[in-house]
Amino acid sequence: MIEHFDFEYALDPATGVLSLIHRNQKVTFIAGSSEVYVEGRIEWLSAPVLLKGGQLLIPGDGVNIATRHLLKKSISWTYSEGVFAIGGMTADGGLRDRSSVEGAQVRRGRRENLQFDIGAIVIDPGHGGSDPGGVGVGGIKEKDIVLAVAQELRKELLKSHRSREIIISREQDDFLTLEGRSSIANGVNPEKNPIFISIHANASFNKGTFGYETYFLSLDPVSEDAREVAMMENSVFTPEIEEYNDNLRQILNRIVDVEYRRESIKLAEFIQRRLEAHIGSMSSNRGVKSAFFYVLKAAKMPSVLVEIGFVTNREESSRLLQTEYRKKIAKGVAEGINDFITLFQKTEGFTKIY
Repeated sequence: MIEHFDFEYALDPATGVLSLIHRNQKVTFIAGSSEVYVEGRIEWLSAPVLLKGGQLLIPGDGVNIATRHLLKKSISWTYSEGVFAIGGMTADGGLRDRSSVEGAQVRRGRRENLQFDIGAIVIDPGHGGSDPGGVGVGGIKEKDIVLAVAQELRKELLKSHRSREIIISREQDDFLTLEGRSSIANGVNPEKNPIFISIHANASFNKGTFGYETYFLSLDPVSEDAREVAMMENSVFTPEIEEYNDNLRQILNRIVDVEYRRESIKLAEFIQRRLEAHIGSMSSNRGVKSAFFYVLKAAKMPSVLVEIGFVTNREESSRLLQTEYRKKIAKGVAEGINDFITLFQKTEGFTKIY
């Protein structure tokens, strides 16, 4: 139901409280209770809500209450073998054929059977723990800002990707090696066609520098600025940076050029475009760039690194501390991911010319 009507929701597994939200209307269920709170009043379920295995089990009349109040109409529906199907009136007031709705739900609910789809999204907030990343104005730390943005991004993705696996590399202020981050990503079943999004914030000796940029993997940085960014983000890599001989360099270039390069470039372009749409004139679009990041090299999937702004710029660091601004960033990245998924499906995993 939540996925079909694109309802927002807030679930606290510890207390068993679930709120469904749609167009400023809210319906709240509570584990162990038959009471449903609707716009300041109580309605009653035929049986109590159960909390089992971290999930809330709600009687069927709870669906009727939720849809009636959130959609402002009564609907007929069925649920069987994981398929939620609508009969009669649709959410937009039109008629819908039951078989076509059920077919759509089967496709969405059994995503793992689709060869040309993105089944998992890995979000990697950079730095953490003993590694603060960039430290900026007023002591603002990159590790804290990017974790907050990553958490908002996960919320955004869960709104429209409930049947996909959304993974975040760190939930709190923990230190992860670059190898550990890529191991989390590479641990995803490759049949799910996962993608990897690494979130970072920038720093510069020039306090006037500001803006956002998105990187894909390349052995040769597009500019000296890109080289400096890569050196800073690679600084926690434990082995010494290797000097590649000509033969190894040719092999690595071939891998970078062939494997996931096209997908990574498109993913970076989509994210950068959507960031510009949401941030607008509040910051500066520094474009899509290439550089050699160890965390991208090690992730065996389409991968990008997003630098969301400069903690060393006074105005930008102030914006990055604002929840609403971080939500704008998360929406931009999430919509860029959505655009990439649409193209991935349309081109059957980039096997067709787009």
